[in-house]
Amino acid sequence: MQSIAPKSGSQIPDPLQRSASRQAAVKILSLATIIVVAMFATPPAAADWPHDKPIKFIIPFGPGGFDTYVRTLAPVLEETLGAVVVPENVPGAGGRIGANRVYRAKPDGYTIGIWNMPGMSMPAVVGEKVRYDLNKLSWIAQVSFDNYALAVKADSPIKSFDQLCNLGRPATFAAQGGFTETASIAAVITMAELGCPYKLITGYQSSGQATLAVMRGDVDARINPLGSLLPYVNSGDVRLLLTFERHASVPGVPSIVELGHEEFVNFGLRRVVAGPPEMPDDIREKLSNAFLHAMQTERVQAWSLKSNNPFSPLGTAETAAQMDSVMRFYDSYGELLRKEFKGR
Repeated sequence: MQSIAPKSGSQIPDPLQRSASRQAAVKILSLATIIVVAMFATPPAAADWPHDKPIKFIIPFGPGGFDTYVRTLAPVLEETLGAVVVPENVPGAGGRIGANRVYRAKPDGYTIGIWNMPGMSMPAVVGEKVRYDLNKLSWIAQVSFDNYALAVKADSPIKSFDQLCNLGRPATFAAQGGFTETASIAAVITMAELGCPYKLITGYQSSGQATLAVMRGDVDARINPLGSLLPYVNSGDVRLLLTFERHASVPGVPSIVELGHEEFVNFGLRRVVAGPPEMPDDIREKLSNAFLHAMQTERVQAWSLKSNNPFSPLGTAETAAQMDSVMRFYDSYGELLRKEFKGR
């Protein structure tokens, strides 16, 4: 049989060479697959975040103090992050609807919220079921901390906390909303721990209405953030009996520490920013730095001084530690509070 020789210049394919080529192709395809999967599976790094997607900033309340803080910070955050920041009011159920929205969001940095602490921890402390776990949140920054103060009507015959405790009847406190309002919790713990008879009068729909009840003499007293009470003090409508500060800042008004109860300096309103659980550390840190920068800008500081809305900036690690301390403090009074609010 005649053999056919290869044409001049042609090569006979080497089986080993073909096998090596196939292996190289498989490796390239596998590497490409890994890269594509990683693009979809790996959370975005801070260097690549944010893109052209807006950041939703959830406010779990209607217009008011929380709303004002967020809308003041949002434009400065936009400049710092290079992304649109959209404040969104999601009120209802004492802030729980908005809290649930943040908690269930993707932890990609595009949904964050401002939290009322310790207010958002109170339902769980008194035994109510909630759909979020504060211990799993990605804490970003503390915006403000306003110590509480206790006020009475300006011309009230009650001149001291000791007199408030010894009226011969329960001292009445105006409570905004329900029994688990943070200020109401402070009143319950303070009065119960000091052995003072008291009664909460609930149903006031706003802090202003509750303070008005004090001004009219409908109730004996009201606990509220010091910054919220000072305008009424300056107008001569209410008078402070004490502040829940470590060092008294109002002349002639004692602090709770002077009464021998340093632990009660924990009573106050904290406005804290957090995102969903498992937010990547680098994105959380970038957000935290943006908030810290925004709170120090001349524009925001000018607003703070003019409006008497102070800032108490803390970064992500400090905020997480502070929230852990706050929650442990209130949990320690869980039995007392559950007993107080049982059946109400």
